[in-house]
Amino acid sequence: MSGQSSQFGLRLASQILLLATCLIALVTCPHSKVEESFNLQAAHDLYYVGVLPAVKSFNNVDPSCSEGGVQTCLATEKLSYDHTKYPGVVPRTFIGAFFLSSIARLVSMMIPRKMFCLSSHPLALQFLIRFELLLIGWLAHLRLASSVESYFQKRASELHSAQSAQSASRSNKKLRTTIQPSLIASYYLLITAVQFHLPFYSSRLLPNTFALVLVTIAYSEWFSRRPRRTAIYLVFTAAIFRCDMLLLLFTVGLAMLVRRDLSVPEAVLTGAITGVVSLAVTVPLDSVMWGRPIWPEFEVWYFNTVDNRSSEWGEQPVHWYMTSALPKGMLATAFLLPLAFIRLPERIKHGFGPKKEIGNEPLLDKSLVWYFTPVCGFVLLYSLLPHKEIRFIFPALPMFNVCAAYGMSRLHQ
Repeated sequence: MSGQSSQFGLRLASQILLLATCLIALVTCPHSKVEESFNLQAAHDLYYVGVLPAVKSFNNVDPSCSEGGVQTCLATEKLSYDHTKYPGVVPRTFIGAFFLSSIARLVSMMIPRKMFCLSSHPLALQFLIRFELLLIGWLAHLRLASSVESYFQKRASELHSAQSAQSASRSNKKLRTTIQPSLIASYYLLITAVQFHLPFYSSRLLPNTFALVLVTIAYSEWFSRRPRRTAIYLVFTAAIFRCDMLLLLFTVGLAMLVRRDLSVPEAVLTGAITGVVSLAVTVPLDSVMWGRPIWPEFEVWYFNTVDNRSSEWGEQPVHWYMTSALPKGMLATAFLLPLAFIRLPERIKHGFGPKKEIGNEPLLDKSLVWYFTPVCGFVLLYSLLPHKEIRFIFPALPMFNVCAAYGMSRLHQ
């Protein structure tokens, strides 16, 4: 009973610590990065102005307007939308900003105006919208932690059943059940909390943050052995928020095909249906807001891949993600990664020879190989693009943290 109480206390403490570190970053850093200016201003405009003025002016687009920019019709330019004057290098979707601003409107409606008028306090509105994104991201991490716990519980049960069928020794049974799934889940949250980038960016309205939330949920579905839902989340993320998630979709999808979690027809059908639904979500709203028919992430993909113009913002060597970005992102927790795949603590404790305490378990642990390898492949593929930023590989960090948590639990026990 005391063991269960301590595990519950550790889980609760890890959840609170992750939320606290995210909130500290939100409160102490209220100002904006240039990369989040579009979504932040879009959320402001959609809250105060709404979509209706853009809908009314959509049919008045002047055919002589330039299709390459946001200089649409005069009616659109007169609207109080920031993106008509400062469109940015490439167009971005309004879906995330629309979702957050809609929640803010509901909150504003529930608060009596005599008590507090949210519309009269733009900074409070900004805080609320960022807090919404932070809370959604935090819940996504909790969901992933729960899925990881369930995954290792099922794996332990399967190993125990196979072990019983083989009439394994009693000491070997004890060894097989030493890893505690709840401990792995708690360490995942703790490791995420003590890093810098994930807590800090959890409240930043970058497309990368929106994508990170959905990818984290996709990982939770993956650990829950629901490959179709995993593919759905990844396709949705790539089509709406970050086209570069096609690389992650490719590596993860390939792993699921190799393991026969999905058949080729199932993968194609799931991708096609989700792609059509994603376009039905993003194209109408974004076309209205930009004043022309548009699929934002397609234009981003064309700009970065076909034109390769992203390199105009700087280039880094091929190894930069592995030698600089990931060490900065994971900090000292990166040293825990090898322990997820090597039973080194057990061998150091009991020796490397065949002893009854360690049974017949091999030195290498393959529990997370099929999850870690595709994500690592995503980083390697992304390394081929000359322009690099650490935020581009944020979707890899949750999976790396799961592996680090597994290594930490092994070291702990």
